[in-house]
Amino acid sequence: MIILIGTKGQLVKMAPVMKELQNRGIPYKYVHTNQHPQLCRILEKKFGLKEPDLHLWTSKKDLEAPYEVLIWAITCFLNVLRNKNFFKGEKLMVTHGDTMSTLFACIIGKMFGMKVAHIEAGLRSFSILHPFPEELVRRLSSKFSDLLFAPSNWAVRNLRRERGKIINTLQNTVFDTLWRFVGEAQRDKSKGYVVAAIHRQETIYNKERFKKAVGVVENVAKERKVIYILHKTSEYQLKKFGLYDKLKRSTNIELRGYMDYISFMQLVRDSEFVITDGGGLQEETYFLNVPCLLLRNRTERMVGLGETALLSEFKEEKINYFLQNYKKFQRKDKFIWKNPSKIIVDELLKYDK
Repeated sequence: MIILIGTKGQLVKMAPVMKELQNRGIPYKYVHTNQHPQLCRILEKKFGLKEPDLHLWTSKKDLEAPYEVLIWAITCFLNVLRNKNFFKGEKLMVTHGDTMSTLFACIIGKMFGMKVAHIEAGLRSFSILHPFPEELVRRLSSKFSDLLFAPSNWAVRNLRRERGKIINTLQNTVFDTLWRFVGEAQRDKSKGYVVAAIHRQETIYNKERFKKAVGVVENVAKERKVIYILHKTSEYQLKKFGLYDKLKRSTNIELRGYMDYISFMQLVRDSEFVITDGGGLQEETYFLNVPCLLLRNRTERMVGLGETALLSEFKEEKINYFLQNYKKFQRKDKFIWKNPSKIIVDELLKYDK
């Protein structure tokens, strides 16, 4: 069995699956394409995971500019060819999500005659352009995959025309990570801050869209402190579009660099609300019961939508409604953990023989 991932977000959601394998004494090969190399090394230690058995990209800095992605993809593929014996004879390729690493893993798995298992399958925005390229990656990965691990009944229904075997994991594996490493500790609401995390490619590479998102943050900062989390790529684009200095000048906006995942989730847990364009935070804020404003036209996830999260579609009336009524966005029911990673590993073992 090979697990191939490349981003921080993938690692957060794959970590409980890898821990489940390790706890049962089940061997696996861990391959990394290292789009976020430094962050992933930190997370591996935090989560108690082994280091990758094979690095397909050895740079120590995150990918930032678009041209770097092409170099990264070519280099990773060449390194697969140089390490053919590492892949030969393996029966199962396991990957996650909707990144370029996901599609890359599917292709490499098929190249070497493996069955491909896609975790977090079936999420759909039903628009190729929103978000791009994630929606395209999701659809193509479903076509390549033999095992489709869908995190909800809704995701299962979206896969009904695919040829692979569909397994309902009942929840996203990120809930395993949150349950084990963050928990449902008492929230500290005394500081009254808002967290902003804007990093999707469809946002940060579109100047007008990015300006709108930053404008929302600046508007919120007129009344509340905002902690703006800077990803390397989004910082690069903020500077390119002349938006970085605007944020920097605001006395009520704190620009904060990398935080380890556990600390970041604790920061989110204690916030008044979250502003984001990310689907991951839509689910994480549902678990943490924190109001979430989604700066997106569409979302590929149903979890928390209309309950803890509002999809703004960048419409001013929706954004204003959330900002005036964010305290209404609360989870209706007590969270019940269903251990999706155990469901996944139980199924994977049937094919890795």
